[in-house]
Amino acid sequence: MRNPATVRVHIYDDCDVDSEVVNVSIGAGDQVEWRSTGDAFVVEFEEGSSPFEQRKFEVPAGGRVSSGPVMANSPLATFHYTIQSRVNLAMSADPDVNVKR
Repeated sequence: MRNPATVRVHIYDDCDVDSEVVNVSIGAGDQVEWRSTGDAFVVEFEEGSSPFEQRKFEVPAGGRVSSGPVMANSPLATFHYTIQSRVNLAMSADPDVNVKR
């Protein structure tokens, strides 16, 4: 079995990200780490649709937050989430997390 991976997603002030889709593996302990390059953001998965224990993550200005590992019972699927700026509520993005084996 391979070591768990941490996939880093950088969030820029215009809510743009450096990875529109990231791949994580179920059962490997993979996780996503969202990193703000400036402002504070909220990362939120659709209701009832998160491959992680939580569906909402607060990314502090200039900081980072980790998702924790993919849940063992998560389906193999693509999960949509939104990124909302705390500074400019009109700015948002909608990337994906793809859960694979």
